[in-house]
This record gives sequence, C-alpha cells and structure tokens, in this order.
Amino acid sequence: MLRIVFTTLILLCAANLWALDLDQAKSQQLVGEQSDGYLGLLNPGHAEAAALVQRINHKRKQKYLEIADQQKTALANIEKIAGEKLTARAAKEQAPYQNANGQWVK
Repeated sequence: MLRIVFTTLILLCAANLWALDLDQAKSQQLVGEQSDGYLGLLNPGHAEAAALVQRINHKRKQKYLEIADQQKTALANIEKIAGEKLTARAAKEQAPYQNANGQWVK
C-alpha cells in the first residue's frame, strides 16, 4: 500500500514538471494576449493550453475585480487598461497578441 501511495505521489510531481506554462504556450503560439486583458486560445484543439487559458483568465478576472473595487470603477475599464499593457508587452516580446482590429499578430 505504501508503495502505491509513493508511486502516485511521484507521478503527480512529475506531471507538474511536464505541465505547460504560459511562456511555453506563448512561444509555441498556442495562446496570446487579447485586447480585453485576457488570454486567447489560438489552437482550440490543444486541451492543455485550453486549461491553462481558463485557469489564468479566472485568476486575472479575480484580480481585475479586486482592482476595480479598489478604484471604484467598472470592470471593463480595468480590462481595457490591462489589455493595452499586456498586448504592448506581447508585441515587444514577439509573442502572439490581438491587435485593435481583433486580428491575431504572431
């Protein structure tokens, strides 16, 4: 029994090492920064990238809501500002991003 638990723990740790992170997903052009401050999925068939986008967008939305509450402004205002900053950074890093017309630039 102890052997099974130990083996399971090792496999779980190893799975985390292989998990896709944001930088890898961007460099593989699986995801990109959208103009609304959230990540967009460039390859809808990639399940791991889709899960990453969902996880990060959830965290971003929570942070944006917190900032909007602190600033006493609409969520849309925070999303717009974040989108401008994130797409500008992505362009500088030559990572995929959505331009003002909604088109993906890679």
